Amino acid sequence: MRRTDHALFALARTVIDDIVLVEDEAMANAAKNLWFEFGIAADLSGAAAVAALSEGLVSVKPGEKICAPVCGAGLPF
Repeated sequence: MRRTDHALFALARTVIDDIVLVEDEAMANAAKNLWFEFGIAADLSGAAAVAALSEGLVSVKPGEKICAPVCGAGLPF
């Protein structure tokens, strides 16, 4: 059975505040937006944080600073 490394899981518990589920279509839309608006080629999973923000799944307070990591080498659309 596959499991997350205990040390990694312990570290994640100290830095992650919340987890949200993002639909595939939202990740695809975010990846397309990143490409067409910013020229960033991201994998769908790499665009998940942007998708969560775009879909309103994460609440951001006015003036709050956030970071949405984007990774991968997706194909241009």
